[in-house]
Amino acid sequence: GSVAPARHCAVDAMDYYEELGVNRAATDIDIRKAYRKLALTYHPDKDDSEDAAMIFERIAEAYDVLSNRKLKATFDLLGEIGLKDGVPDGRGGRKGGIYTFEASPMAIFKQFFGTDNPYEALMVIQDAFEKIGGSGKPELGAQRTYDLPVTLEEIFHGAHKAVTHTRKVQREAGGAIESEDRSLTVAVPPGCKNGRRFVFEREGNSKPGVEPGAVVFVVETVRHDVFARSGDDLVYVAKLGVVDALCGTTLKIQTLDKRTLAIPVVECVDANSQKIVGGEGMPRADGSGRGDLIIIFEIVMPNKLTPAQKSLVRAGFFYPGKQPSPEQHAASVAFLNAANHGSKGWTIGFAGK
Repeated sequence: GSVAPARHCAVDAMDYYEELGVNRAATDIDIRKAYRKLALTYHPDKDDSEDAAMIFERIAEAYDVLSNRKLKATFDLLGEIGLKDGVPDGRGGRKGGIYTFEASPMAIFKQFFGTDNPYEALMVIQDAFEKIGGSGKPELGAQRTYDLPVTLEEIFHGAHKAVTHTRKVQREAGGAIESEDRSLTVAVPPGCKNGRRFVFEREGNSKPGVEPGAVVFVVETVRHDVFARSGDDLVYVAKLGVVDALCGTTLKIQTLDKRTLAIPVVECVDANSQKIVGGEGMPRADGSGRGDLIIIFEIVMPNKLTPAQKSLVRAGFFYPGKQPSPEQHAASVAFLNAANHGSKGWTIGFAGK
């Protein structure tokens, strides 16, 4: 019979049979057939939607369990929760709790088909049927994959990238092979994920009896001078001197859309501590707003201090934080007046640092 599309639910426990669209009397062959059809349908190169990605992951987990006799038997008895977390056995212990889905969906696909390329997998299946039944369907050409360098600014705003590739064309059997330049446009949406694949069907090499394969462009984010990307968040490393780390400062950060953020740092900062600025990250691919800007502080220590500087730093740390004596207060005022003197002070040029 036909295989129903996999169903998915974010709350209820999974029924692996329902995920594959088979009943509990399904044989090993039924389970393999169901996974084969669904995996080829929802592979990221065939359907890059978020729903397809979720289904692709869930059918991979379902096949991983139902293709293993021990896991399948445990699931049949205890369900998904019992399989993963275990259930009380009535004697103070637990039974089940033997499974965690740790493999990637693509690894399951590759293990099943011998390749992570769905077009190559279809060719293998097609070849097998042709050997059995002598089908006259044309062969499918090989997929060609190219990297697509995209800047962080282009991913932030979205971009239309003009790309070209050259394919070989043989118009008749035994005829000359020509080179044909092809121009395509890749619409990169705001917030596009690194590694996303854009598939152009029938754009590969062409010859009689062979259907042109797909051409795939894979997003490769170009390294940025200021920011790094972490999912939907942007990461900025702020290098602070010891004075700014202890006494505070204001960071001036130019964003990807050319605004300047003034971020006050008022607390003492430890090395590798973080400050999060909400909503100043990358646009989310689903249009639900933006991620965050994560500021990671790096403290730059001085290479050396003179004996006098060391004594002054030490004295500053031992100055009473609360209720200094009148003599201590007077001494500190005199010191600061001397340090900040308009013509003779040693902090001239460092105001506000």
